[in-house]
Amino acid sequence: MNTFGALMMTVTMTMTAVMLPRIYMSWIVAERYFLEGEIGQLMQLLAEQNNWVWRQFGCGAAAVAMIWMVRNSPHDLSIPASMEAALACYAIISLVFAVLESLVAQRVAGFLALVPARAKVAEED
Repeated sequence: MNTFGALMMTVTMTMTAVMLPRIYMSWIVAERYFLEGEIGQLMQLLAEQNNWVWRQFGCGAAAVAMIWMVRNSPHDLSIPASMEAALACYAIISLVFAVLESLVAQRVAGFLALVPARAKVAEED
């Protein structure tokens, strides 16, 4: 494995070590906000989760685009196989995180749908 491949694998493993606890924490925080009736906090958490979904999907798509560009370029852009494998591993993990983030976002949206809404009652004369 060359230096770039090792560096990319280090970034991938560091991202995994940071993101998994953060996703789990978001899941727990969503349940806590729902049980405490914090509607504003749930809406803010949903917006944050949607941003994370787009961020993770964008990083995974960029990695896939880089692999495609290297393989299909008319110029000689060949990279070592270990770097390509590390980049593919990063793309897969990033796309899996996008799916996990979307599951948390769906959970938060489900909690928001369960919140009772006030109904106006007409006054009787």
